[in-house]
Amino acid sequence: MNAVVTAAASLTAGVLALVNGQPITRADLERALRQDQQQAYRDATEDLRDAEHAAVRDYLGRQAVDRDAKKQRAPSDSIYARVMARDFERFDPNLRHRIQQERERVYDIERSALDAMIEKSLLEKAARARGMTSEELTRSFERRVAPVTKQDMDFIKAYESSKQEASAMVAPGEARLEAAIRNARIEQMRMAVIDSMRDREPIDSRLSPPRAVVSTASASVVGSPSAPIQIVVFTDFECPYCFEMEQTLSRIRDRYRDRVALFYLNFPLPSHQNARPAAIAALCAGAQGRYAAYHDLLFSHQQDLARADYAGWSESAGLDRKAFEACRLSGTMDKRVDQDIREGIAAGVNGTPTFLVNGRLVADGDNLEKVVAEEAAIPQ
Repeated sequence: MNAVVTAAASLTAGVLALVNGQPITRADLERALRQDQQQAYRDATEDLRDAEHAAVRDYLGRQAVDRDAKKQRAPSDSIYARVMARDFERFDPNLRHRIQQERERVYDIERSALDAMIEKSLLEKAARARGMTSEELTRSFERRVAPVTKQDMDFIKAYESSKQEASAMVAPGEARLEAAIRNARIEQMRMAVIDSMRDREPIDSRLSPPRAVVSTASASVVGSPSAPIQIVVFTDFECPYCFEMEQTLSRIRDRYRDRVALFYLNFPLPSHQNARPAAIAALCAGAQGRYAAYHDLLFSHQQDLARADYAGWSESAGLDRKAFEACRLSGTMDKRVDQDIREGIAAGVNGTPTFLVNGRLVADGDNLEKVVAEEAAIPQ
């Protein structure tokens, strides 16, 4: 039988996935965790529930929740769930941020536990194919692992010595070093078997990551707003890393073409004095349908923002200079920048650039293309 993991989204509440047709519930995952991990998981789920309930009470008021529960003869939890699903975008940004953090915390534990259960299933199947148990297969690795040499330990001791100098930690003894090296080699063998099984076994794991909800109604869009891959870009025109990531975003657009759209929201950092004026100028260019051109121009002049000639640059971008200047001085776009910042806070943005790929928070630009590829692989 193929080891198949299927989606949990449409299954009974509490079922996260199916492995070989058998449901994995949150209770199953909790039992698979070590005792300290079980407590961490219970704490995370309770903290998430408390954060969601606090946000709903902040939005509706505690009395309104109790009143609706009595009126509808429904448990309070159902009222909380319905309001969360219906009105989450309207909650206070700081409360949305806290909820998003707790969702990430729960997801990380569930994802780790589910991966471990999949690996266990694959190893057990590999062992059965050899007429062995998984424990016997692991013991065979122990017999096959190469002896730990003095050279191995000298290398590790040298590493630990340098680490000690940096962190003032005491290096472990040779017995611990030998055990660590043996365990590492055994783990390499174990993962080699599991990886070979992955190549042959169809695995479809769809434990959905948490997805932040932000309003993109006023975002500057590059691409089709209906594209299946939507990347919200929280940017700062004075941020050198934002400038560097534009190359990655361009590469993503070239690869996925009309399947991807960029939704730019502004998140000028307090330390960048020129970022907010630049953001306002970009939004005013967007009001004339020329956001992309002006956006590119601003980044090309990033070193000149302290003495920016926004009006002169507007003509280079094909804008009506008079209308552009009137927009910059009106204060309207300044309010939009504030709204963008509130959306960023709600999503968990702490710096720039930060991305939401179909709602998935990506704070490390090195992971952006990987996450986009994962979203592109999801059937539409």
